Amino acid sequence: MINWKVRFKNRNWVIAFISQIFIIAEFLLSGLHALGITNFQLTDTIKESVLSFVNALFVLLGLLGVVQDPTTKGIGDSEQALDYKEPN
Repeated sequence: MINWKVRFKNRNWVIAFISQIFIIAEFLLSGLHALGITNFQLTDTIKESVLSFVNALFVLLGLLGVVQDPTTKGIGDSEQALDYKEPN
């Protein structure tokens, strides 16, 4: 189980989460257009500008270790972290 209240209080985690949302949105918009579900098309100029910024931000956060939590096994929070009221 993941303690979402504590995660959203962590500024670094929120920044990483938002950058991942941008990547998923681009993937979904491109896929929906390719399938003919929507007429909205991201132009190459828009895609290059936005994705360059988002990818650079995501890479920087990954290098800083913000994206992953090396102190826990798997993708969930430890039992100790589930009891936190504020991020440590």
